[in-house]
Amino acid sequence: MMNKIIWRDIWQSIRHTKGQFLSILGLMMIGAFALVGLFVTGPDMRATGNTYAQKLNTPDLTVISDYGLDKQDVNRIKKTRGLKEAEFGYMTDTVIKSNRESFRIFSKPKKVGKYELRKGRLPTQKNEIALADNYAKHYRIGQQITFAEKKNILGTRLLKRHSFKIVGFVRSSQILSSVNLGQSTSGSGELKGYAVVMPQNFVQTVYTTANLTYKNLRGLDSYGATYTLRISNDKKALKKELKKEAPLRKKRISHYIDRQLAPQQQKITQAKQKLQVQQAKLEQAGKQLAAAKAAIGQQELLLGKNAGQLAQAKQELAVKAAAYHQSQAKFQHLAGKANKKINSKQRALDKVKRQAAELKEPNYNVYTRREIPGNEGNVVYTTIAQVVDDLAKVFPIFLYFVAALVTFTTMNRFIDEERINSGTLKALGYDDRVIINKFTFYGFISGTLGTIIGIYLGHTLLPQIVYHAYYKAITLPPIEEHFYWPISLIALVLSLLSTVFPAYLTAKSEISEKPAALLLPKPPAKGSKIMLEKIPFIWNHLNFTHKVTARNIFRYKKRMLMTIFGVCGAATLLFAGFSVKNSIGRINERQFGHLIRYDMIVAQKTPITAKQKSAIQDKMASKEVKASAPVHYESLTKVAGKNNDTQDITLIVPSSTKSFANYVHLNKRKTGQQLALTDKGAVVSERLADLLGVNVGDKITVDGANDRHYTIKITGLTEMYMGHFIFMNKDAYRKAFGKNYHANAAMIILKNGSRKNTEQEAAQFMKLAGVAGVVQNTALSKEIDTVVQSLNMIMVVLIVVAGLLAIVIQYNLTNINIFERIRELSTIKVLGFYDNEVTMYIYRETILLTGIGILVGYLTGDLLYRYILYVVPPDNVMFNPGLSVSSFLWPLGVIGLITLILGFVVNNKLKNIDMLEALKSVD
Repeated sequence: MMNKIIWRDIWQSIRHTKGQFLSILGLMMIGAFALVGLFVTGPDMRATGNTYAQKLNTPDLTVISDYGLDKQDVNRIKKTRGLKEAEFGYMTDTVIKSNRESFRIFSKPKKVGKYELRKGRLPTQKNEIALADNYAKHYRIGQQITFAEKKNILGTRLLKRHSFKIVGFVRSSQILSSVNLGQSTSGSGELKGYAVVMPQNFVQTVYTTANLTYKNLRGLDSYGATYTLRISNDKKALKKELKKEAPLRKKRISHYIDRQLAPQQQKITQAKQKLQVQQAKLEQAGKQLAAAKAAIGQQELLLGKNAGQLAQAKQELAVKAAAYHQSQAKFQHLAGKANKKINSKQRALDKVKRQAAELKEPNYNVYTRREIPGNEGNVVYTTIAQVVDDLAKVFPIFLYFVAALVTFTTMNRFIDEERINSGTLKALGYDDRVIINKFTFYGFISGTLGTIIGIYLGHTLLPQIVYHAYYKAITLPPIEEHFYWPISLIALVLSLLSTVFPAYLTAKSEISEKPAALLLPKPPAKGSKIMLEKIPFIWNHLNFTHKVTARNIFRYKKRMLMTIFGVCGAATLLFAGFSVKNSIGRINERQFGHLIRYDMIVAQKTPITAKQKSAIQDKMASKEVKASAPVHYESLTKVAGKNNDTQDITLIVPSSTKSFANYVHLNKRKTGQQLALTDKGAVVSERLADLLGVNVGDKITVDGANDRHYTIKITGLTEMYMGHFIFMNKDAYRKAFGKNYHANAAMIILKNGSRKNTEQEAAQFMKLAGVAGVVQNTALSKEIDTVVQSLNMIMVVLIVVAGLLAIVIQYNLTNINIFERIRELSTIKVLGFYDNEVTMYIYRETILLTGIGILVGYLTGDLLYRYILYVVPPDNVMFNPGLSVSSFLWPLGVIGLITLILGFVVNNKLKNIDMLEALKSVD
């Protein structure tokens, strides 16, 4: 039991050793902050996403078909096993008439996939519309907005009206990004915004989307493994059912088109028949006129002398002939116009019939929340949360290890300083347990206070820092802050292990001695010969102070190791932090400045007419385009990654490989060796190969349209940092895909490749009737920017934490070194050493050990960096593993600056040292 004297002694010890107390507090605070902050930020982000999804009843699966969903499709979907809710709606891609920006207009849902109202209200009338929240700065409530919409294959539009009154601004539960909303079939090909109107504004022939929720997914974490597994099984089951419907749907579409075209064909046929009737009448009149001429000729022979009667007959015939020729000329004029009009309509009709005949079976695309078009924001959000989770598995462990080592040394030094005091208490009859409790309480109070502060900051500060790194790009509510007991308890346990446990062990060992021994200070460490003395060539050239430094380093081996380990830990974290920061910082520049050199890919419609193709060629030959090259462009998929997500893969097959390097630079990342496309297989992006665990010579199977599978042999791995790519030549494509090559797109390099100009030129291409879509690098670039910005912010925080750790470690170990050798320093000062010489006498060791710690930190930092590169990057991103000079200079600069500043602090302390007090302290 500790009485008042012991408690007073404890508080007095804390006051006298404020530096050590605050050092332990700071070390535990830094450790707890990094550990708790990194562990709770990911769950907080996911909790925010789950709450938002539950609030708006975000669909688990969304079905979008090439040709819409008719009644039979709806009935089949509604019979899906385990379905909770199914809501069918409409959507269409348009452009704002005033600025040609791509807009996707949705029908207002009733229950599933609702919208968060940010301002105003949702539409309730046919003429009302609510726009995406990011357009609130461009438009106001009550303002009119007008859209332009392309016609479909039947020459119709989905919207009944195109001018609306703005009544509100909303956020979607399915489109979570404000910078990359995905691709669009209108405008520049890059979706800029979305809006919601009443369903009555759509031509309600067939639905365009189906939003589904499932019973077995209610209440689950939508980012968790259980949800991922179940949604994957639900998706497979639904796709299997819809695949059965595809051929039946094609027949219904053909019949529908025939029914729609039949009246038009009938009108054309009737017009032709009417024209034929008129022509027949005219021909009959001609025959009658010819018969009349023949009759007059016979009468002329018979009548001969009756000239008056004959003249009258000829005059009547001339009048009839003139009328006939007039009618004939008029008919020919009108018939020419009519035939031209009839032929034009027939050609248009025949074109639609040909397109209808060439229609393939509909493709029912089933998307999860992460896969749905336009929801790139969900992928980015999940990526950031996953990166924070992965960093939590690496950084805090290493940081806590270093902090624990230094804390252990600090506690040992505190117990040594209190040795005589402990001996006095033991001599006065205090129990060993009471004296040990004094030291354990000291460790407990300093460690626990620091940990509690760290836990609080970890739960509040770090999540907010991460949120402010992405909130401008992701349209989710502010991050929710939850308290997590498990990780908080782990932080407290680690604190006890780092402070109380070493205090207990050291104190128990110390107090086991007799009071008489404890009342004497520990004898200084014995000096001994070192290995360097056996090398005369070096040893004999060292001056006295340098020899003392060398001997003292090995004389105090424990302190030497602690200094090296402490500095090494800080250098490791700084090196890894700056290396990751540099790695992600250069991704965008490297990918879109060196590897991918084209500005956009223009995809053609299938089928495409010669006139449409010619219009595209003319545009590509315009002065705005620097160069273009035809390619076969195709989207493939492969299920892979940590969450078994469907990975989107871009297949590019150039018509000619001669100038392909001008558009895409394929090379080995490590050697820089350029890769060629051969007949033997494909060049695959490095990240995709890593994800699938394959290498050169292996084969991979990818999925195409309508669940067709293709096997491809890998002949090379190319450097690529964002997205998955497969590159092949024409012959390799024919072998792998079993079909003839045809170019369906073109890579475009613009003279002005700025983002603004690229979007403008993409919009010009999208106006062409033969263009199916435009894939711009700007969208992918913006997505990378969002991820990089968030990661940069996280790495800055970790770098600051590592810097603070370095300060505490250096300050702590330097103070321990001074107090351990205070008598030695006082002695050399009495002997006449100058202040600077006294400082360097002890600080030269610190500088040398710091240098060794930094060098070792480079090695361990590189190992940590490599591990982070292996664990942290999301499925579709590869960090640049190259190291820059700044990765080495920053740790050296930061720790060097701290060492320099502490040198001045030490010099000031040693100037004011009380030599007499220090030298008589033994007595």
